[in-house]
Amino acid sequence: MGNDKITFEKFQRLASYTIESSNDVVLWIDSEGVIHYINDAVYDLLGFKPEEIIGKKAFNLNPGENLDFWRERWNILKKEKHLIFEKLQMSKEGKFIPIEASQNFIVFEGTEYSCSFLRDISDRKIAEKKLQESKEYYKSLHDNISDLIFILDVTDDKRFKFAGFNPAEEKVIGLKNEDVKGKYVDDIFPNEITDRIFKHYRKCVDEKIMIDYEENIKLSDELKHFYTRLIPLKNDKDNVSRIIGVTQDITKRKKDEKKIKEALEEVQRLKDQLQDENVYLQQEIKLSNNFDEIVTQSPKLNKVLKQVEQVSSTDATVLILGETGTGKELIARAIHNISNRGKRPLVKVNCAALHAELIESELFGHEKGAFTGAFEKKIGRFELADGGTIFLDEIGELPVDLQVKLLRVLQEGEFERLGNPKTFKVDVRVIAATNRDLKKEVEDGNFREDLYFRLNVFPLNLPPLRDRKEDIPVLVHHFVNKYAAKIGRNIKNIPQKAIDTLMSYHWPGNIRELENIIERAIIISPQSKLMIGDWFISGSDPSTKDISSMEDMERNHIVHVLEQTNWRVSGQNGAASILKINPQTLVSRMKKLGISRP
Repeated sequence: MGNDKITFEKFQRLASYTIESSNDVVLWIDSEGVIHYINDAVYDLLGFKPEEIIGKKAFNLNPGENLDFWRERWNILKKEKHLIFEKLQMSKEGKFIPIEASQNFIVFEGTEYSCSFLRDISDRKIAEKKLQESKEYYKSLHDNISDLIFILDVTDDKRFKFAGFNPAEEKVIGLKNEDVKGKYVDDIFPNEITDRIFKHYRKCVDEKIMIDYEENIKLSDELKHFYTRLIPLKNDKDNVSRIIGVTQDITKRKKDEKKIKEALEEVQRLKDQLQDENVYLQQEIKLSNNFDEIVTQSPKLNKVLKQVEQVSSTDATVLILGETGTGKELIARAIHNISNRGKRPLVKVNCAALHAELIESELFGHEKGAFTGAFEKKIGRFELADGGTIFLDEIGELPVDLQVKLLRVLQEGEFERLGNPKTFKVDVRVIAATNRDLKKEVEDGNFREDLYFRLNVFPLNLPPLRDRKEDIPVLVHHFVNKYAAKIGRNIKNIPQKAIDTLMSYHWPGNIRELENIIERAIIISPQSKLMIGDWFISGSDPSTKDISSMEDMERNHIVHVLEQTNWRVSGQNGAASILKINPQTLVSRMKKLGISRP
């Protein structure tokens, strides 16, 4: 090994291999800006093949640069011999890439050159931006947060010295940083205060745990109520050498809590005077513009409906966000109905219900013979919605390869049918809905970022039922009226206890779950009083099987009554009389449920 020497030819091969294998772009440019050499790394960085660039002038590759710009930079390079700088370089696709350029002045075989190394610094720029934003954020947080943040140094003799405050100190405790920094806590506050708070400081230090406590302190003749959290900071010897404290002035909150408590006690006193089965009056607050199907008295939902009124008169794309069962389709219909397109069709597409291979055909249509099984021409949903509105439900389920085509329709209003190269133009307003977090889907690579921004022009966030429980009573009355008439019951009494039970539930299935519960309750209610059965336990989830098998439960209940009456339907002791429904209605329900005498 020691006798091996690298020959000149081998050295040349090594040098050539090193340059060609480099991840950095290596290029040679003469004094007139002509590119004489560039390695293959330029393709990964800018999308050009070397042969597309060699012979061209470097300053023509970036808008805003020219020969004068190049000569000015060349003169600087010639003087300094070596330059390192950052710039934005345009790629073949027209995208600007941040790069770091290391430029060297070289004379080779009597000709002056710039030998440069270019490196993509996109990731570094992103990291720098995030770091700067983080610094600015935390500085803003430190300077503007209304809570008092203080640092205590723990001395060897277990005393506590102020190391600093954030600017909120004067507002919270009436002291300035320069008045207390470097001073001991017991030199600032009187003994009656320090005796109470020091027990928390010592516990934080001795047990090395976070401590929360509340304390009343009289400052400037006003009794203040503070909430404080102490966070221990350990040194190399695992001892607590510093404490970070965060103090909130909760005086107003305490006063408000006292008022609320007094008000609640008064409400409870009045409530106790009412009968256990006092019924809520039906209150349906509907906005004026054709929101006939939306029943609410919730400020949160009414705020959304006002946004619906604002956006409906435009053709802006709307993205409706909300959990399953919150009424996204009703909102979409409301937007369409009160828009200028209200007399044109509203076409619905459930992206989750269609097979991935069929969605493109459903959206854009196909020609006869376009694929196996395409026996005739099919008009797509976008064509059907021309002049009107298309509602893309569960848009988060749309396959990625179709997202590009949807983006084209949104941006340009045109598409092609499968099997037909002709471009079709449409005028369609798009409303999309999803229960997914599309931002996270974008981050995970499941949803195109450009499509997300195109859809997210006017987002509407529907609150879940657990955040608008004031709507439960009016929704109960609405669904009772709807299903009692349908089933043939005359429900007149909705007990307060039933409403309380429903109000205490957290409703993971939202309004759709409430509707199912009420329909089932009507079925099992024997008379005019709504009964919430033992199968519904407040605070727990009814099983999916319970909700989805209501038809089976109704069938079993009717069969059980018929067996008791020896399958007699009408008459004084007939099944219809026991079930409190019209005999003809019972016969219709039996036919629908497939009930026949064995």
